[in-house]
Amino acid sequence: MPPVEIGTCDSCGDRRDDLVRLHRVYVTPETWDTPGRAVVVDEVERWCFPCRTHYPHEPVAEG
Repeated sequence: MPPVEIGTCDSCGDRRDDLVRLHRVYVTPETWDTPGRAVVVDEVERWCFPCRTHYPHEPVAEG
């Protein structure tokens, strides 16, 4: 589990004490004429627990 930080969530803007560093993932669903895809953003953001449960993301690799 990544370390928890205190500050402002980069997703919702709420001041929280449960922030985790991660990469945002933009998901495009498949349609009848277009394949689905997921794009992982290089930028590191800090998100709170509610945002992590509602939106796609990838944790920052430790190390």
